[in-house]
Amino acid sequence: MKTQGCHGPAFFDMLLKNHSLYFSFPNFKWYCMDEQSGLPWPLNRNPDLINLIASISGEPTRIVTEKLLQEEQCLGWNVRTELHARKLTPHTWSEDLAQFYATTNAFLYETSVWNRRPLKQEIRSWICDYLTISFPQPLKILAFGDGLGFDSLQWSRTKHEVTYFEVSTDCIAFAQQVFRNNAAEINMIQSVAELEPDSFDVIICLDVLEHVPEPSSLLTDFTNWLKTDGLLITHSPFFLVHSNYSTHLKSNQKYSGCTKLYTSLGLQPVRSRLFWDPIVLKNTRDPSLRSKIPWSTRVGGALLAQGRGINGKIHAFFAQLKSQGAAHWVDDLKQLLEQEEAGSFDLPPT
Repeated sequence: MKTQGCHGPAFFDMLLKNHSLYFSFPNFKWYCMDEQSGLPWPLNRNPDLINLIASISGEPTRIVTEKLLQEEQCLGWNVRTELHARKLTPHTWSEDLAQFYATTNAFLYETSVWNRRPLKQEIRSWICDYLTISFPQPLKILAFGDGLGFDSLQWSRTKHEVTYFEVSTDCIAFAQQVFRNNAAEINMIQSVAELEPDSFDVIICLDVLEHVPEPSSLLTDFTNWLKTDGLLITHSPFFLVHSNYSTHLKSNQKYSGCTKLYTSLGLQPVRSRLFWDPIVLKNTRDPSLRSKIPWSTRVGGALLAQGRGINGKIHAFFAQLKSQGAAHWVDDLKQLLEQEEAGSFDLPPT
C-alpha cells in the first residue's frame, strides 16, 4: 500500500479509522502515515526529515522546507543549482567536482527525495527478494556510496552483516542518525583503505558509477574486495546525461548497456531487471570466461545501448517519467510553508 497524505478536516472520519495517523501541535495539523509503505525514519515524516537536514546543514528549517519542495517537484534541482553557483561545468569531471561531492549539502535533498521515490523502493525490494531467495544465510555486504544509509539499513534488517561507505561528510552524519534512530547495527568505515581483499560476499553499488571518471578502476577494486564468485549488484544509469542530473558524466555515456565494461574484468552478468535497475554480476576473476548471459539482460543491454549520444534524450525523458514521486509529499511541504508564513505552525523537535 502506498503512503497517503491527508489534508484538512474533511478527512476527519477517515482518519479516525486509521491507526497510523499522528498529530502536530499546536494547531492540530493532521498527517496520515501508512506504516506498510516501508519507508523508515525520517523519510516517513516531513517534519523529522526537515529537522534532521537542518541540524546537519545549519540552514533554517524554512529554507530546508523550501529546498525539499523544490527537490520533490524537480529531482536534482538542488545539486544543479549549487553546481551552477560554484561555476562548475555540468557532466564534466574535475578536482573541483570531487571536492563538491565531499562538501555540498545538496545531496541531502536529492537523495532524501530519491529514496522515497517508488522506483528506488522497487530496486531495493528486488535486491532484497533476490538475496533472500538465493542466499538463505546471512551475507557480508558492502554498501558502497550509500549516501544517507537507507540501503544499508534495509540489508541489515534482512539480517545481513553490512559495511557502509560514503564520501560526503553531510551524508555520513545523516546516515549515523538513520542507523541510531532505526536501531541498526552497521559498520561504518571512513576510508577504502580499511577494506581488505576477499572480504565480501556481495557489494551493492547503486547510482555511483555514472559519477566517477574511471568506472573500470572502481570495478577493479570491487573484484578485489569481493570473494571469488561473490556478487556485485549495481544500478548505473550511464545514459542519463540530463540537466537535472548534472553530475552524471558525459564521458561515461558510452557505457550504457555495455556488458564488456564488466566482463573484461571477470564480472559475468547472472541476473537483472530489464533496464539493469539493477544488474547482478558474479566475480569469476576470469575475463576469458564467457558464460551465457540471460536473454532479458541482453535485451535490456541492447535497449540501454540506444541511450548513447543524442538518443539519450529520449531515454532520459522516460527515465524521468519512471522516477516521479507521490504528490502528497509536495502537498505536505506546501502546507508546512503556508502554516509557517501564517505563524500558526512550528516544526516539532526531532
